[in-house]
Amino acid sequence: MTAGHKPKGIAELAAVFFLVVVPLVGEQTNSQAIETESSRDQPLVEIDMRRFGYKPQGSGVLDSWSLAFSENNDLLVAWTTSDESQNRTKIPSTTPVSSQLHALVFNSRTGQKERGGEWPSRYLQATITPVGNENFLICATDEIRLLSYDFAPVREQVLPAPTTCQGMRVSPNRHSFSTRTGTEYSLLDAESFQPLAKWTSKEAVDVHFTDSLLVGICRPKTDLCVRGFDQDWRSLHVAGILQYPRAFGHQATALVNDSALAIAYAGETTVVTFEGAVLFRASSPKKLSFGAIATSTGGKRFAYIETEIRGSRTLDMYSAFDDHVVVYDLDQKKAIYTRKVKGGSPWIPPFEHRNRIALSSDGAFLAILGNGLIDVYQLPLAGGDHPL
Repeated sequence: MTAGHKPKGIAELAAVFFLVVVPLVGEQTNSQAIETESSRDQPLVEIDMRRFGYKPQGSGVLDSWSLAFSENNDLLVAWTTSDESQNRTKIPSTTPVSSQLHALVFNSRTGQKERGGEWPSRYLQATITPVGNENFLICATDEIRLLSYDFAPVREQVLPAPTTCQGMRVSPNRHSFSTRTGTEYSLLDAESFQPLAKWTSKEAVDVHFTDSLLVGICRPKTDLCVRGFDQDWRSLHVAGILQYPRAFGHQATALVNDSALAIAYAGETTVVTFEGAVLFRASSPKKLSFGAIATSTGGKRFAYIETEIRGSRTLDMYSAFDDHVVVYDLDQKKAIYTRKVKGGSPWIPPFEHRNRIALSSDGAFLAILGNGLIDVYQLPLAGGDHPL
């Protein structure tokens, strides 16, 4: 995708909306219960990152992991280390600290390391993600670097102060990404770094994007709105969906492909097409809190981490968190795989046990990362009975 590409039609616009939604009164789409029994299959691959140089940072420290599948289903894993003996919990993310970004690529079927690399960084909050055609993009607060399939440098750029790539979003097909300068946001082509579009948080917030469209919550009415790269914002109304102001909050949303959006809220997951029709709803018997989400670039499957808090809500006393990874299939219109994994504890601040997940581009593999250990699972076929 380059800056010369033209916006597509209104049908694609609704593909990327992400407000909290609930069904309107009388809306007939049924909500299916999520299967609560956790899968017990053994992982196809187990990877202990301590064998490859990773060292846990200790209690109270959240590591800046990167976890993603490439387009050919290799598994990318990355983390940062500090070159200085400082307490990482007291270092602001924008404070320069001499660091190293470490990245490894594994064969997701065998667990064998295929290649790796290290890059100096002036910040601890450095990340790397697959983009474009088997390339990789490094974000290190005010630096962006594009690497080839074998980690050879392609191009790099220092962002002019105070522009930052922290918190950047990437389009569903990984062809574009965002940067921020105060209240102004820019959308860049992932391979050329050429600007594609701009917007400000005074116009719209929570902006997601494809490679030709922007969708956000426009101010001051907090209405869902959409625009092409070179067009004005306009309201977007989706039939059968009640849109609530942002004040009501939401748990987790994601573009699952170029024509559907998943919204998780109040124990229910809703998937909506670009025409505004509800594909399906899946509800949990327990009111879970939704966390991390992973999507397949092929657009057929997505997964959430859903957290159950054990203890007394009435007394505000909790003993532990249980995480459930739930994988949904858009063709089957239901959850097709669940797995219970160890969560964190409210008694170990600031909850350093944080699970991360990734789905392969074809939706065939699920990777779960926790405490430096990675398990890769084969997911069921479309028919549901046999592994891929």
